[in-house]
Amino acid sequence: MNKRLLTMAGSGLLVLGVAIGGARATAQEPSGGGGEHMGQQHRMMSPDEELKRLDSRLKLTDDQKSQIKPILEDRQKKMADLHSDTSVSPEDRRTKMRSIMEDSNGKIRDVLNDDQKKQFDDMQQHMHGRTRGPGGGAPPAPPQP
Repeated sequence: MNKRLLTMAGSGLLVLGVAIGGARATAQEPSGGGGEHMGQQHRMMSPDEELKRLDSRLKLTDDQKSQIKPILEDRQKKMADLHSDTSVSPEDRRTKMRSIMEDSNGKIRDVLNDDQKKQFDDMQQHMHGRTRGPGGGAPPAPPQP
């Protein structure tokens, strides 16, 4: 249970960074921008893009897609609303974004079958490892004399 919470928290932090960077890049781009500049690579995926990514990795059924898409749309709206709220401190914003991510990931996980849940957890763990720097995970322990 603790491992799952850590995994979800780590993935939330990763998406948090992407969401903040993406919201800033989107706010600075003129509407209809082609996305040629380097900031484009940091934007948050749209609900449709995220659904396609999940489908390609988890082989979702049409019923699962129809249940997951509103979760992703709700998450995007909450993230955008939070980002535009200038009264929230950066620390509170990070905490709330993490909570939004954990909540939506939990809802997505509830829609999945057992095999998909394992794959989804593996995806979250992989993303969590990537947030810890090159090579993922903690640095190796120093050699013992």
